[in-house]
Amino acid sequence: MSLKDGKQELAAKLLIWTASRASRNKNPLDRACRRFIAWVTKEDPENNFMRDPIIDEDDGFDPDELDAYQRGETDNTTYN
Repeated sequence: MSLKDGKQELAAKLLIWTASRASRNKNPLDRACRRFIAWVTKEDPENNFMRDPIIDEDDGFDPDELDAYQRGETDNTTYN
């Protein structure tokens, strides 16, 4: 076993230990592990393919349009 393999094995064991502590959430160390896991796995918003530009720009219904839609009234002039 080379030194690199030993470091990878230790890193994997540490990651498993941290994840198991984070899942307990009973004491301050568990909560710190949870915050650490959230920080490490946080994705960059620019590289997140699941983001929806319509939601990000908040182009939703205004209250009057939503009320008309829920009543079943369709007025296509509002959306053109």
